[in-house]
Amino acid sequence: MNSFLAFVFLQLLVTTPGVPAIASPIVDPKYTSDSIASDTREQFNVLTQKWLQAYNSNDSMALAGMYTNDAQYISSHVRGLVAEGRDRLIANFQNGIKMGGHIDSISILSIQQSCDLATLLCKYEATNSGQKAVGRNLLVVKKVGLRWLIVLHMTVV
Repeated sequence: MNSFLAFVFLQLLVTTPGVPAIASPIVDPKYTSDSIASDTREQFNVLTQKWLQAYNSNDSMALAGMYTNDAQYISSHVRGLVAEGRDRLIANFQNGIKMGGHIDSISILSIQQSCDLATLLCKYEATNSGQKAVGRNLLVVKKVGLRWLIVLHMTVV
């Protein structure tokens, strides 16, 4: 696990948080490693847009299918700052949905990939109980079979 955390922190260091937002959900190649194939970029776009649709339609089964069993959600909105495991993570999202949470948009700002791990730095816009919020998500995804699954999901408002 230490090498995994080192990978995450390294990715945090090499991504640029001040990158301007991208209007469409398509990843802008100038913010993405040239070594990432266009079909892989498209898989990441599909993942983030399916996540948005599942959250907004209260489809916890679809959300759960996007995470590994041992996934972590790190956020100041979580008791203890970390929701450990897919079931706890999904329960946390369910609470947000019940409280009126809605994700307005998600756009990928940058992608870094190394073998079967990748980090996606995303901008999101949300409306929670009538209040607009803009923040960042860091998704660490792992290739499992033919699919990319979220291993770590960190949110900063």
